[in-house]
Amino acid sequence: MRPPQHKTFAIDSLRHLCKGLPKCSSAKIHQLSLMDTKSIPLQQPIRFILKQPEEGVICPITQEPITVGTSSPSDEAFPIDLDHPDRTAIQLACHHEFSAFWLLFNWVHNKHVKCPLCRAGPSNACLEVSRMPAHIRVSIQRQCRMHMKKSDVHLTEAEATRIFAEAVAGESFLDLFPDLEMSAFFERLNCMSLRYSSTEQPVMCISPSTSRKVLNHFIDWVQCDPVKNTPTWINMSLNRRSANEKIALPIGLVAGLMGHVMNIMYGLSFTTRYDRATRLYYYTVFNPAEAQLRELDRWFPL
Repeated sequence: MRPPQHKTFAIDSLRHLCKGLPKCSSAKIHQLSLMDTKSIPLQQPIRFILKQPEEGVICPITQEPITVGTSSPSDEAFPIDLDHPDRTAIQLACHHEFSAFWLLFNWVHNKHVKCPLCRAGPSNACLEVSRMPAHIRVSIQRQCRMHMKKSDVHLTEAEATRIFAEAVAGESFLDLFPDLEMSAFFERLNCMSLRYSSTEQPVMCISPSTSRKVLNHFIDWVQCDPVKNTPTWINMSLNRRSANEKIALPIGLVAGLMGHVMNIMYGLSFTTRYDRATRLYYYTVFNPAEAQLRELDRWFPL
């Protein structure tokens, strides 16, 4: 019988950490307790190298240098190891390095212990916050409360529209309404071809992470005025944010959501057109009457 996935990862990561430890000056292997998604404690902890950050190293989460004594939001020292408060950087077994505070906050907030860059880490596991040292737990929970307050700020309908449109079509899309070349549009949204069953044709879908972002922004827009904004043609709950990490929205549905927003907010249509000069398909914005004429021209060219 093979050992559980989290145990296998713990053994492999410890091996990698032991190999990398001699290369890190002023460092040690640190560990924190884990539990599974049902809040059952796991035997194997998550281990990482706790070290003093090197000069100029940028945290991928904050996009700012990891510095000694300024890694917490209040610019106060956030020591994981009280005996060595200068060790404010964490290096994972995958060799990616982060600010200690922001990595732990990321793990607690998102309820996982995977690397934010490469996603290496045990599945179905998260930090057991109640067993964290008190000085770590209090700082993390304080930041979580601050984040929740910021998330509760009510968006105006115009703000929600812009955030959703930029998530789908790019920054400043609403300012210029540029044509979006179809293959570039697919690449932007991290599209992949998925087959829902062995008998069905593959469907082009956007990645799960992009799907969650797009759907959550659409829900924010709908909630600004549910009576006016809720589409009647979509069979999907829009009353709460999706917790399904495996959701992958078909690109046709995403274009439909975009078209719905454009129509409700501006009376415009988000549709496709074929350019005979470039022989490429584009997503573009028209008023509905012009869209119908272009669709007729596509099927019945003069």
